[in-house]
Amino acid sequence: MSTTSVPPTPPTNHSKGTVGSTAKKPRQLTTVQLVIRMFKPGGRIAAFLGMLTGGCIPALTFCVAHRVLPDYRGFSFTFLGMSGPSMWAVVLGGQACSAPKVYKWFLAAYRSKVEAVGAVICLELVMTFVPDVHLSAVALAILVLVNGVYCAGSL
Repeated sequence: MSTTSVPPTPPTNHSKGTVGSTAKKPRQLTTVQLVIRMFKPGGRIAAFLGMLTGGCIPALTFCVAHRVLPDYRGFSFTFLGMSGPSMWAVVLGGQACSAPKVYKWFLAAYRSKVEAVGAVICLELVMTFVPDVHLSAVALAILVLVNGVYCAGSL
């Protein structure tokens, strides 16, 4: 008599040829489908919260880069001047949070990785470093929209 046990075989789904659970993965929505779903009666609260939370990151990055950091130049030898590097960390953190969403958005739009990377670099750097308020504001508006819609779709 043998004491070896035979492990149970996993259930199979012969109609699909897959092993394991029969749960379906959620279908990836296009951007247009995502926006339509957001503005249906059941998705408006999620749309508002997503636009608020997703859009605040680029807006905070813009304000720190254009309002806070220029003030620290005059305080180079004081305690406030020592806060400048931490404010640059805030700017870099905002861009690190925003850039992947913007990349995915433009990858879906352009179907090219090079063009998507170019759009990310262009928008994020124009929003942060260009002193002309009109150009920075246009880049900021696009980033707020993209990040807001992306976050609203994930809520």
